[in-house]
Formats: sequence, C-alpha cells, structure tokens
Amino acid sequence: MRNKKTKWIKLAGPVAAVLALTMCAQAVPINGSIGFTGTYTQNGGTFGNLTTATSFTINTVSVATTLGAFVGAGSPTFASPIAVNPANNLLPNVQLWSVLVGSTTYRLLVTTETESLDTPAQLNLIGAGMITDGNSADNTYGAWQLGFGVSGSSFTWQSTSAAVPDGGATLMLLGLALSGVALLKKKITA
Repeated sequence: MRNKKTKWIKLAGPVAAVLALTMCAQAVPINGSIGFTGTYTQNGGTFGNLTTATSFTINTVSVATTLGAFVGAGSPTFASPIAVNPANNLLPNVQLWSVLVGSTTYRLLVTTETESLDTPAQLNLIGAGMITDGNSADNTYGAWQLGFGVSGSSFTWQSTSAAVPDGGATLMLLGLALSGVALLKKKITA
C-alpha cells in the first residue's frame, strides 16, 4: 500500500507543474471594436468614378467609435495610399492602422482583403487581420471593412477583434483533468 501512495505522490508533482505552465502560457485575446472616419483623395482614373481609381491617399483620420480594449483610443495613423481595384490590391501583410490607448499601441496587420463593392459612388474592402498590442501572445484575429464614398470624399473603417483558438491548450487541460480523475479513481478503488 505504501508503494502505491509513493507513486501517486511522485506523479502528482509533474502533473501540477504541467498544469501550472499551461495556465501561464494562456494568451489574453484583444476584445473590442474600433471605427475611424476621415477624408481621402482619389488617385488615378476619372475623378468621382471610384471604379477607375488606382489608390486613395488618406488626408485626415479620427477615431469615431470604440468598444472594449479600444475605449480611449487616440493618435490614429492610417496607411496611405491604399491601393484599390483588383489588379492593385496590396493590403495583405500591411499594417493598416495604429492607435494609442494609455501606454499600449494597438495595430492591425491585414491578412486577407477582398473588394466587396465597386461602383462609381462607393468602393468597399473587407477582410481579416491580426490585431496586436506589442505582446505576441495576445495577437488576435478579427474582421475589418473599409468603405470609400464619393459624397464628401470620406471613408469609414470598422474592425472587430475576436478571440482566436488557443492552440490546443484548453484541450490539453481537459485531458490532464480527465487523467487526474482516472488516477484518483484507480487510487480509491485500490
């Protein structure tokens, strides 16, 4: 009986260590959304016909709406110029914007882009991106959309961060917990 108890104690230490390390490695996803507005200048094509534009130069940008982690955002910067129309889309792998919230700088790196609407009066881009806060463990994927309108030469931006899968850590924790229950059952029945 003493020998079984010693084995259980020897096993409990490493199991607890693995659980502790797994819990420390958990990322804290960036949750929230942010909206920008501003003005732009059309480059290329026939002025006022956005289907012919080659890019847009961002002239002004301001934070319009914030939720979650982005509340209090200021000092926005936006990539410029932004290439448009299918042959010119160059946004993937580009840092599209950054904002400062307190002492944290949030950035969006575009990972996918699609032109969802292209009319003379309106051009919209949509896609996915990775929002970062300087701590790579917190990197969070989210959706974004950017719209340019002829009326007033204005643009609007919306993005939403979303929690990313945690790389299997939750599943590993569940497996460890179930293993622990099985070991306890064995110990109790022995």
